[in-house]
Amino acid sequence: MTTAANVSKATDVSTIVDRIVRPLTRIFNPLIMRVAGGRWFPMWSLLRHRGHRSGRMYTTPVSVVPRGEYFWLGLAFGQEAGWVRNVLAAGECVVRYRATDYRLVEPLVVDGSAARSELPAYMRVFMSMAGIHKILRMRPILES
Repeated sequence: MTTAANVSKATDVSTIVDRIVRPLTRIFNPLIMRVAGGRWFPMWSLLRHRGHRSGRMYTTPVSVVPRGEYFWLGLAFGQEAGWVRNVLAAGECVVRYRATDYRLVEPLVVDGSAARSELPAYMRVFMSMAGIHKILRMRPILES
């Protein structure tokens, strides 16, 4: 008898993230949600997105770095994470970064090695340590 737990599927999530970070999110996400998006904690931002099936609004803590013309969102849990699928389906989201809301459009999943020159050193180091290979690039638009 085969169960879902015994069937391994191909994923772009590293073993470190899958075995260590993922279980800790239940503990740390409620704490991170309290400070994410604030002026004093730029390492965490709040991402507001709409569920692509339910239409429900969700808020998710994410790691975001504005560089050049784009915002770069780390995909620690891979491009199959629920929030990533929702953002790709909607084509937009709102990110609260350093106490300011930004509407982001044109999501594109980029290979981390192709985006290395756009990212700050600390993000490049963290991505290689955690085995993160993909990053989401989005363009901010001005609200009129």
